[in-house]
Amino acid sequence: MLTNKKQIHFIGIGGSGMNPLAKILIDMGYTVSGSDVKENVYTLRLKEMGAQIFYGHNESNIRTADLIVVSSAIKDTNIEYQAAKNTHLTIIKRAQLLSFIMDRHHIKVAVAGTHGKTTTTSFLSHFLYMEGKDPTYVIGAPLKQLKTASHYGRDEYFIAEADESDRSFLFLNPNVIVITNIEEEHLDEYKNLEDIMQTFNKLIQRMPKNNNLLIACGDDPNIRELEVSGINVISYGFNEGNIIRAVNLRTKTNKVYYDVYAKDELITESVALNIPGKHNILNSLVVFAFAYYYRQPIANVVNSFQTFEGASRRFHLVGKVNNIDIYDDYAHHPTEIKCTLEAAKSYGKRIVAIFQPHRYSRFCAFFEKFSQALNIADFIIITDVYSAGEVNTTDLDSKKLCATINADKVLYVKNVGDIAGKALPYLKPNDLVITLGAGDITHVSKELYQLLKSQD
Repeated sequence: MLTNKKQIHFIGIGGSGMNPLAKILIDMGYTVSGSDVKENVYTLRLKEMGAQIFYGHNESNIRTADLIVVSSAIKDTNIEYQAAKNTHLTIIKRAQLLSFIMDRHHIKVAVAGTHGKTTTTSFLSHFLYMEGKDPTYVIGAPLKQLKTASHYGRDEYFIAEADESDRSFLFLNPNVIVITNIEEEHLDEYKNLEDIMQTFNKLIQRMPKNNNLLIACGDDPNIRELEVSGINVISYGFNEGNIIRAVNLRTKTNKVYYDVYAKDELITESVALNIPGKHNILNSLVVFAFAYYYRQPIANVVNSFQTFEGASRRFHLVGKVNNIDIYDDYAHHPTEIKCTLEAAKSYGKRIVAIFQPHRYSRFCAFFEKFSQALNIADFIIITDVYSAGEVNTTDLDSKKLCATINADKVLYVKNVGDIAGKALPYLKPNDLVITLGAGDITHVSKELYQLLKSQD
């Protein structure tokens, strides 16, 4: 695919899925250029590495390119896409490039699932790094310690977050697949749960007949319905019957602790995680399953967790001011919100959730579930839906979501830019404030932190 290609151009290079691959290509020695609508921290870093970055889309941006990479967010009407077609340049999807890089490695791990992909991929990548390995990894958000979402390594391991949202993970050819969970999501792409299940089955079928491994959460009822004939399976979870199990869960001073069994034999006790929540215990069990299968020391897994801080925007501590803790999280599906708020509750503080719904298709499909999940918080601020280019075809909106919650514990703020100022009067000492959503709500956590600091 990249043979004799000197310059690779990314349309939408600043996106969370594109910039990690652009970085890897630079590390591999390719000349990289790219365009995006505006500057961000990722485009700046790529520019520092030597990439040529254009702001705004123009057909002149591709004049020296030999290959064009596009993300699923790029429409056929994009001026650079059209120019590339007219000049007969090779155009590939982001996932095709990811597959090409993956195929250069021996142990090819695709981390899939409706939720938890980023954290699980981070857990695995961090473990291998701490073991002294040099894995190649591609993650949907930067690792907090390394401040990068990708690395081109020199050994046999490739760990990649596999995106089901547009079925693009079906371009991959992994010999190891992790599936964290499966439920209804991305209903703008999928007809129903059955369609989603069939697509995950197709991913499994892409594994080789020999030398394959499926690490799957055995507690998930939908995962248990997958077709796994001829596949080596290691199940993990809390329930009996799983090969890898976490038991004796407890919380102490903002850390979670648990013991781990493999085939009903205790393999380690009092494992400590720096990030909260039962869902993160499940994510961490993937590393135990991986190490168990490849006969790597379990003690190394436990030790790697001591320095693991998670990925950016995953229960990310922005700062503490006046005994108020401010966090930011990417949760945008009711299940993710529920898990995140339950984890926050374990800190024993009053929880203030600031939520921006993401995409009308998701908002309308799970309207009632959003209300139930958000109700875990003690006080809730809700802003308008981040449309991501979608049009609302229903009468549901954020005001109506607020109406499903007791009036004394909810506040509607139409504009994201107004939230920080309007939230201040509702905050109390010992609060834990957390912004939730996949849009631009992340900026609110930083604005609120700065406002509180200015009043300190």
